[in-house]
Amino acid sequence: MNLGKKLRRMRQARGLTAVELAKRARVTTGFISQLEHSQTVPSLHTLHRIAAVLGVSLTYFLLEENLQPQVVRKQERPILQMEDNGSCVSLLSPLSSQHLELALFELPPGAVSWSTTRSHAGQQCHLLLQGTVRADYGENTYHLEEGDSILWEGTLPYRLENLGTHEARLLIATAPASLWKYAEEEASNGTATAEPPDSLSA
Repeated sequence: MNLGKKLRRMRQARGLTAVELAKRARVTTGFISQLEHSQTVPSLHTLHRIAAVLGVSLTYFLLEENLQPQVVRKQERPILQMEDNGSCVSLLSPLSSQHLELALFELPPGAVSWSTTRSHAGQQCHLLLQGTVRADYGENTYHLEEGDSILWEGTLPYRLENLGTHEARLLIATAPASLWKYAEEEASNGTATAEPPDSLSA
């Protein structure tokens, strides 16, 4: 979809006439009409004003239309069994993702993740979905209960330990993507094993 069609679709979705949009964006009605019919090209400054009126980011108008969502089915998730303590990582985001990575980490009672403390560039946010976990970050320790979240820079060593009597489950977002790469390195070193996605139940 080209710029003109995107603009018209969003204007109509917002319930605005071309006259109303033009007035709020401080341009002429004729200019809006030309834009919607792809008869002119706006400056970024003008397009930014129009985007602000419509309540969308400038990026909305500049993104390629072929950037479609990517769906990862439950039965298609790549999964790695970490070490021999029963912990595992399931990748929820597409393998092709470079900027943001989402993973489900399952840690059995008493198990420790990353038995050798590690570090990496970027940030990680952990949301504890289930269980009780001790998070060691650098020289500090944090006690996490179900529903708690913690965000840290990956430049300091960290580790996670399940303090509860049941499995702990954590949703982990990493930016830029690096967690799965590290897990694969662990697998290649013999401390983790890959499980084919089709071995998972739907």
